[in-house]
Amino acid sequence: MEALRGDTTSPSPRHDPDPILVAASAGDRESVRDAIKRGEFDDLRSAAYNKTWYISERYCRIGDSVDSFEPVLHDLWYIYYQGGCYLSYESAEHDKLVLDVLRTKGRGPLMRPAPSGCGVDIARTPVGALWNGLPFFVTDMTDFWVNDCAKMEVNQRLNFASFLAKLASTRLDKDRLCQIALLVFRETFETERPLHIPDDTGESPGRIMHDLSISALLPAACAWIREAGYNIILLSDVSWNDCSSSIGQGGNTFLKSELGQRASAGFSPWRWMYWLKRLHEIVKEAEQADEKYLAEQATEAIEIMLGHVEERNSGILRVYEAAGGGLRQDKAFLGLEKLIKGDESSE
Repeated sequence: MEALRGDTTSPSPRHDPDPILVAASAGDRESVRDAIKRGEFDDLRSAAYNKTWYISERYCRIGDSVDSFEPVLHDLWYIYYQGGCYLSYESAEHDKLVLDVLRTKGRGPLMRPAPSGCGVDIARTPVGALWNGLPFFVTDMTDFWVNDCAKMEVNQRLNFASFLAKLASTRLDKDRLCQIALLVFRETFETERPLHIPDDTGESPGRIMHDLSISALLPAACAWIREAGYNIILLSDVSWNDCSSSIGQGGNTFLKSELGQRASAGFSPWRWMYWLKRLHEIVKEAEQADEKYLAEQATEAIEIMLGHVEERNSGILRVYEAAGGGLRQDKAFLGLEKLIKGDESSE
């Protein structure tokens, strides 16, 4: 820790990435996809470790600038993205992948002696330091979700959402990974789309978000509620909106609703209540369509959300209680009403 006090914190001038590494990136990513096709998932973790070692060597021993090996850093996050998609979210291997990311962060700052001989230089990028800042991890994962989500088969989408939510539950990067939950919930709960579309569960390179049904997206949304529900409550309580407007903005159906008039972007008690209401509507619609599994997923998500609110004595309860009027007459919020009345009777 004494060495860190001599850290050179002034921003370094930007340099171009190594052109050899830039040219090699496409082939490197193709080899990752090929390994997945062959089912060689153990090799992914080894490849990720090797890239982490390579970056550390380039900075600490060779003395390269961070910018020169930035392509390798993006390729490292690509390995975790692919593993998060194709490993089952229920498997031990999936959890090991999550732990590997956290261990990478736990390596702490990547340092070398400063050229002046006084203090140290820390490997810094414009978006954070290696390794404790996991630079570009959140932005890359967000881009992977935005660009590839619609193309995935439903299980890949579920696996990747679970991977992200597991990491988000550790409050990675000051909760910024939770911005992806806003994207998932906006598409699932705040956008008009049919309950079910035939043949939208498989992988399709040409598919766009508009082509997806609720049944194709709900498992991913439920994964966020299941794995990072506490964090979603915490962020809703403080109306967290530390993300770009394009990510934080509410969807059309939310913005048109009474709840959307009170808070249009980011996490908020009002938006959380809207998601709860939509889940109730999905349960009803799924039961009418005899989509039992879909109804069960939504019901479980409702129970988790209400359980988290009660356990944390969330401010959402007080916001709901103070709302009064027609909101407290809405049957979708009967669970919240029971929690409030339960608190009153215990006083």
